[in-house]
Amino acid sequence: MFFQNTLKKRVELNGIGIHNGEMTKVLLSPAPVNTGIVFLPFRTDYLSGIDAHVENLLYTQNAITIGNNGISIQTIEHFMAAFSALDITNLYVLVDGNELPILDGSSREIVNAIENAGIHTQNDFYDIFYIPYPIWIEKKGRYLIALPNDDYKITYTIDFTSKSNAIGTQTAHFNIDKETFIKSIAPARTFGFVEDLKRMKTNNLARGGSMDNALVFTRNKLMNENLRFENECVRHKILDLIGGLSLAGYKMRGHFIAHKSGHRMDMELVKKINKVISRKKRSRGISRHILKRKEVEFQRFLNKMNI
Repeated sequence: MFFQNTLKKRVELNGIGIHNGEMTKVLLSPAPVNTGIVFLPFRTDYLSGIDAHVENLLYTQNAITIGNNGISIQTIEHFMAAFSALDITNLYVLVDGNELPILDGSSREIVNAIENAGIHTQNDFYDIFYIPYPIWIEKKGRYLIALPNDDYKITYTIDFTSKSNAIGTQTAHFNIDKETFIKSIAPARTFGFVEDLKRMKTNNLARGGSMDNALVFTRNKLMNENLRFENECVRHKILDLIGGLSLAGYKMRGHFIAHKSGHRMDMELVKKINKVISRKKRSRGISRHILKRKEVEFQRFLNKMNI
């Protein structure tokens, strides 16, 4: 078990929403034990917020959107990744708008804000969920797998050869902890393609996108001045996955293996994990029969995918 944490003081972040193109102010405010991460529109009392949980998931098109009772907050994944990696378990996130600011396209400014505010350790525990058996999602050759492991590991492969030779295929593996996240994952920026911009803007997406908050690629080159990492794109996909997995509501232990995944597949896996969590709570354990059956099913999946 780990102790729950919140911030020592309120901290403010400002910036443009990458999809709605509107300026947004966000206040990260300390919260009592067992609150969780709660998103709240400005001028709304704390009792009517949106819990950061997969049960409140609304959309996954180009970002993660959660909501309830007619209220929604878009593009939460970069903030959630920082909260998760820095072990912030209780927080009120007050948002002046319906989308969180993209900032520089990464989680770096969010990490800096949290560190500047200071982390307050609270007098209660936060539970860990250990992946009990293989859980996976597969669609048309893309897959996302969760395997039992005593650590929190992510292995991720992307392949954007059809979009840009400047990205091509990238693979990265990390043991996820606070120090690794801050140094190696948080600075990785979101990315997109020139050829997609017109379509996205037609669909009311990426209206606030620019080279100030995203890496932009043509078929053959990067339009920005430089990369922060040689494989910055796959690192950003790991950042997104950390943010998505946090919506299970637990500190995770498992090895997550992604091949050309994305927000939709990430959240489909989180939904599966959430069902396992619910079943485990009801039965207080998992039978050997279920464990054996899952291993057999997983081996069939591996054989099918030729992994």
